[in-house]
Amino acid sequence: MRLALALGLPIIVLGARGAAAQPAGGDGTLLEQTPCPAYAAPQYEEAVASAKQFYGEEVTAARREGITMRTPLAYATPEEFQQGVKISQSVTCTRIVYRSDGLKVAGLMWRPKDQGATRLPLIIFTRGGNRDYGKIPPWHGFHRLAGEGFVVMASQYRGVDGGEGVEEFGGADVDDVRNLVPVAASLGFVDTGNVFLLGWSRGAMEALLALKQGLHANAIAIGGGLLDLVAEAKRRPTLVTNVWSTLIPQFASRGDEALRERSAMYWPEAVTIPILILHGGGDWRASPLESMSFAQKLHTAGRVYELVVYANDDHAISANRVDRNRRIVEWFRTHRRPAAEPSR
Repeated sequence: MRLALALGLPIIVLGARGAAAQPAGGDGTLLEQTPCPAYAAPQYEEAVASAKQFYGEEVTAARREGITMRTPLAYATPEEFQQGVKISQSVTCTRIVYRSDGLKVAGLMWRPKDQGATRLPLIIFTRGGNRDYGKIPPWHGFHRLAGEGFVVMASQYRGVDGGEGVEEFGGADVDDVRNLVPVAASLGFVDTGNVFLLGWSRGAMEALLALKQGLHANAIAIGGGLLDLVAEAKRRPTLVTNVWSTLIPQFASRGDEALRERSAMYWPEAVTIPILILHGGGDWRASPLESMSFAQKLHTAGRVYELVVYANDDHAISANRVDRNRRIVEWFRTHRRPAAEPSR
C-alpha cells in the first residue's frame, strides 16, 4: 500500500546559549532524526484494492511504451497480509537528514523496536525510480527486513524529499549511498562489520556503483536490476528522452560512454563480493535477459553468485514476494560475520 509521507518537525539541537545550532560536520554526518508517521495497518480489502490499482497503472505505463505486460495480478493472501502487519508493528521508522558532498540529503531508517543493546547488521537499500517517482514512503515493504534483525537504511538521493542538489542517475548521487555507512557508524547500535547492499531496479545500478567505488560490504542482493543501460536505451528509448538525457551530466556529448560507466555488464570483475541476482521473468521495466547475461559474465570472472528468475513474475517479483524476501535474508545471514561486542 502506498502511503503519503507526512513529515513531523525536525529535531533541533540547542547550543550552549539556547540558540539553534547550525547543522555542521562533514560528509556522512547525521544532521536530523525525525520519527516517521506511525504505522497504520490498512484493511485487507484496502490492500487488495491498492494492488489492483497499481497493477492497472503498470499495464497502462507499459502500453504507453508499446509493451504488452503479460504478468498476472498478484497480491498477498490474508495470512501473508496479517504476517506483514505483525512484522511492521515490530519495526520503528525514522526519517534522517545527513551530509553528502556537502549537501543535505534525506533518507529513512528502520530498526527493530526491541533491539536492546545488541549491535545489528546493516542493510543499505538503494531505491529505484528517479526524482520523486520511486521516492520511498515510510512503510514501503522492504522495511520488513528490519523485523528479521537488521537495521535498514535508505537514501532518497539528493534533491528528493526536501534534500539539496540534483540527482545524476548513477553519477555523484552514488556518494549519497556510500555516505550512509559513516552515518550508521555514528549511531552506536549498528554492527558496521556486517554491511549488506540491497538494490532494486535503478537501485541495483547504484548499489553496484557504490561497491565499485569502494563501499565495503559482505554481500549484495539485487532485483529487477538495470545492468546494461546501453541495451535498455534501445529497448526503452523513452528512458533516454524522459530521464537520462535530463539527469545524466553531459549526456548530449558523451551519452554512450556515460551509460557504459553506469552499467555493471561492462565491469563484472568489480563485483568482488557474493551477489544474489533476482528477476521476474515477465519484467517489462528491466529485461531479465540482462540478469542472465550478467550472471554468465560473473561466472566467467570466477565470482560467487546466485541467479533466480521467477517465471512470468513482474518487476517487483510480486507473485513470489515471500520467497524473494526469504532468499534475501538467507543470503545476508549466510555471509554474516560474528557480531562485534557493543561499546561500553
